[in-house]
Amino acid sequence: MNKEEAIELLKDILKINTTNPPGNEALAVKKLLPVFEKAGIETEVVDYSEGRQQLIATYPGKMPGKTLAFTGHLDVVPVGEIPWDHDPFGAEEVDGKIYGRGAADMKSGLVAMVASIVELKEADTPLKGTLKFMATVGEETSSIGARQLLEKGYADDLDAVLIGEPTGNEISIAEKGCLWLRITTYGKTGHGSTPSHGINANEHMIAILSKFQSEFSFDFELDDMLSEPTSSIDVLHGGSGTNVIPDKCTVEIDMRTLPSQDHKDIVGQVNNLIDTVKKDFPDLNAEIEVINDMHPVKTPKDNDFVLKLVDAVGAVRGKKVVPYGFSGYTDAAYFSQAKKSFPIAVTGPGYPPVSHQPNEYIEKEAFFKAIEIYKKIAVSFLG
Repeated sequence: MNKEEAIELLKDILKINTTNPPGNEALAVKKLLPVFEKAGIETEVVDYSEGRQQLIATYPGKMPGKTLAFTGHLDVVPVGEIPWDHDPFGAEEVDGKIYGRGAADMKSGLVAMVASIVELKEADTPLKGTLKFMATVGEETSSIGARQLLEKGYADDLDAVLIGEPTGNEISIAEKGCLWLRITTYGKTGHGSTPSHGINANEHMIAILSKFQSEFSFDFELDDMLSEPTSSIDVLHGGSGTNVIPDKCTVEIDMRTLPSQDHKDIVGQVNNLIDTVKKDFPDLNAEIEVINDMHPVKTPKDNDFVLKLVDAVGAVRGKKVVPYGFSGYTDAAYFSQAKKSFPIAVTGPGYPPVSHQPNEYIEKEAFFKAIEIYKKIAVSFLG
């Protein structure tokens, strides 16, 4: 696969709308399947649900050895309400950049991995072990695809995992955990002109959120690769009409955590905080639901796979690269729960600040370098 063919494949995948929800990742799998089949690489399709499929490709070496997995997700986040200067699913190329939803996060990394495996196969590159490719669904909503692959045993034989999420071709070996809480308050409907006849669920939620913002704080120990834990109130729903006392209000809070924290303890903290609010609002009725629970992941800097990846990235980019940690979560949160422990790192061509933004793009040169990086680490780890 030459550079022109790799770019055309990237554009084809960017033009496929895999916005999650609903995902429709099966459309992208249908496009990738013949690419592997033409190269003589074995594939397997794993059905998740209607219109949602995961793709496994396997390139076995000429000798037995370790198994290295390249992985990434097929879904993308919604385009958003702000108008784009470029068609979000047009894959328009301007001044060395290709624009489109998912260009950075993370179809460029995914396609670069596909291209690297095909090129290794076409060159009949001798490997000692197996190179596996796993394209997942639903990473943007709690990594549902990675969870399914984990449960079905697809991670049981792995010895290292490289994820193509956007890092600007840097190397991340640590990521925060993710805890999403949904708090619901229940009240009693009534006419807006006689509020005393109802119980206002919105007012109770406001009291909880006010207490949360003024008094809640994390208990944690600093991490040498990750910033402090954070919380963000991101979704709020309550009420059905201006003249109706609302009987239900929900809020969703995004928390990013460190290895030193226990998610059960955090949920307990929030429950205790709600109990204090009840002292001022005796008729307050609230409940907490955990809607996403993904734990932090960290690989030691001196791990052999990490050292080999540092060398591979450094050789391609012509500079020394120092691994770091980032705040977002990836499918690593589930793959790290496999039966055996193995190193996990993240390296992808996308520029992180443009992920999930209007006019998301990938620089062609970064994409080409990622292909070379992936080929080098495969040969190095499975050499």
